[in-house]
Amino acid sequence: MGIYLRNVIGFFLQLFPCSLMLFLPFGEEAYRFRRKYIFTGIILGSAILALAFPALICYVLHVWPEIDSGAPANLYMVAAILLMLAAYVWLVQETLTKKFLAFFSVLFYAAVQYWLVNIISISVTSSFVYPPMSVYSLLDVLLYFATTALLCPVEFFVVLRPLGEFNREINPKTMKREFFMAIFSSAVCFVLMFYCNSLWRTTFGWTVAHVLCLLPVMLFLIIDQAVIYWLVFRESVRYKRDSDQRHAAEIQQQQYEKITKEIENARRMRHDLRHHYNFLNDMLEKGELDEMKKYLSQIIDATARRENEVYCKNMTINGLLQYYAGRARDENISCEIYARCGEIAIEPVDLTILFGNVIENAIRACQECAENQWITVRVGTVQDSLAIEISNACKRVHLNRKYQTENGFSPAEAFVSDRDNGGYGLRSIAHTAKKYGGSAEFRFNAGTETFTTRIRLNAQAEIV
Repeated sequence: MGIYLRNVIGFFLQLFPCSLMLFLPFGEEAYRFRRKYIFTGIILGSAILALAFPALICYVLHVWPEIDSGAPANLYMVAAILLMLAAYVWLVQETLTKKFLAFFSVLFYAAVQYWLVNIISISVTSSFVYPPMSVYSLLDVLLYFATTALLCPVEFFVVLRPLGEFNREINPKTMKREFFMAIFSSAVCFVLMFYCNSLWRTTFGWTVAHVLCLLPVMLFLIIDQAVIYWLVFRESVRYKRDSDQRHAAEIQQQQYEKITKEIENARRMRHDLRHHYNFLNDMLEKGELDEMKKYLSQIIDATARRENEVYCKNMTINGLLQYYAGRARDENISCEIYARCGEIAIEPVDLTILFGNVIENAIRACQECAENQWITVRVGTVQDSLAIEISNACKRVHLNRKYQTENGFSPAEAFVSDRDNGGYGLRSIAHTAKKYGGSAEFRFNAGTETFTTRIRLNAQAEIV
C-alpha cells in the first residue's frame, strides 16, 4: 500500500500542476466551457490518471519482470501528457501560437522541476535503491512536493500572470518573431535538459561530481529562459504603447487636416462673399424675391459645419467627438452627441482607445443596417467618475456560448468577433476601464436591434 500511495502521489504532483498551469494564462472568454467545469475536470482527470498509474506498472512488471520499471512509467507519462495536451487544445479557443507559448513555458517548468528533484536526490544519497515496482521513492515524493510548493508561485507570478496580460492585449500576428523566439528557446532548453539527464544516467552514471558539473548548465538555461521571456513581455508592452500612441497621433493628424481644410474653405467663402452680395443685390433690384430666398438657403446649407460644434470643455474628448461625428456623417449615419465634461485626470491616449474602439465598432455595425443607421453618444461626469454610454443600430452579434441566454449587460468576453484574426476592441475597452478602477459592460437588444456600451472610469484614481 505504501508503494502504491507513493506512486500515486508522485505522479499526481508531476502531472496536475502542469495541467492546471496550461489554462491559467487565458481568460474566461477563451474557454469552451465555464472555468469551474474545466478546472474540476483537470483535477478529476489528473487524479484518475494518477490512480491508474501504479496499477498499470504492477501489471506490466508482473507480466514482464525483466523490464525496467522506468520504461513503462515514461510511456505512461508521455501518453498522459498527450491526452492532457489534446484536451487543452480543444478546450482553449485561442490561436495556436498563444497556446503553444503557454505549453512550452509550462514544459520548461516541468523540466526544471525534474532536474531539481534528480540533482537533490543524487546529492543526498547516490546509493539509493528503489523498492520493487516503485517508480517514486519516498524522497522523490517529498522533493516533488517541496519543488511544487516552491516553483509554482514563481511560475505563476513571473511567467503565467504576465503571459495572461500578454494574451489579452496582443494579437499574435503582430508579434510573430517574439512568440516564436520564446517557443523555440523553451523547446531547445527542454531538449537539452533531458538529453543531458539521459546522457549522464546511461553513460556516466549519477555521482555528486557529475551533478556539480551539470548545475552551471541548468542555471544557465534557467537564466536564459528568464531573459527571453522578459524580453518578450517587455517588447509586447512597448509595442502596445507605441500602437496606442500611433493611433492617437493619427486621429490628431486627421483632426488637424479637417480643421485646416475648414479654414481654407472659410477663406475661399470670404473671398466669394463679395460676389454673393453683388448677385443678391442684382436680384433685389430686379424684384426676384423667390430666387433670392432659394439662393440664400443654398448658401446657408453650404456653410453649415456641424462637425466643428463644441460638445464639451474637455479638449481631448471634444476633438475625438468632432472627428468621429464627422466620420459617421460622412457615412450618412445619424449621430447625436450629448456631452458635459471638463478637465479630468485620464490620459488622452486612453480616451482615444475608449472612444476610438467604441465608435468605430458602432460605425461598422451601422454599415450593416441598410435603413436604420444611427449612433447616440452620452458623456458626463458624476462626482469623481467619467460615465460614457454609446448606443447604435446593430443587426447581429456573435455571443460566447456561455452567455447566449443572458439579455442584460455582459462583460467583454461574452462577445466573439467575426472579423479575420479575431477582434480585440471590447477587451481593450474593458482593460482600459479597469486601469482606471472602472468597468465596461455591453448589451445587445435583438428586439430593437440596438447595441449599448456603458463605461465608467474613476477620473481621479491613480492608474492601476
